[in-house]
Amino acid sequence: MAIGDYDAIDRAARVLRVLPEPGWDAIEDDVIAAVRSTPRGGWPLLVEDPLPDSAPGVLRVSELVLGTLLSRALTDDPDSRVTDIRIGSEESALHSISVELSGRYLADLPAAVERARARCEQVVAEVIGDVPGLSIDVTVTDVHR
Repeated sequence: MAIGDYDAIDRAARVLRVLPEPGWDAIEDDVIAAVRSTPRGGWPLLVEDPLPDSAPGVLRVSELVLGTLLSRALTDDPDSRVTDIRIGSEESALHSISVELSGRYLADLPAAVERARARCEQVVAEVIGDVPGLSIDVTVTDVHR
């Protein structure tokens, strides 16, 4: 492909992003309200008790909470953007986290992956505690400017 072809594709993509779907303005408010009112359930994850000598009990955190906190922790990296986060659990035990990133073109992507993995480990340690055998997989699946 010639450089001019990329310019034409870039212009076409910008135009398509700006033009709304026909009829969207008539249903936009109803669709957004329906999405916001839809209940979302998350699987409960067991949490290491921060005060094990106090009253006995079981603590649980929704995987939605963990996913939100992971997403927030990964937003400020200038070299990558999160495109997907998947949390794997079985019988309330967290066993895996899979993060997909879009990397900035010409950035040091291995370093961005390591920063993302370290942030995930930090969030898990703060929210859930020690999770033996936890697998954290961070992959760059796309590149952006």
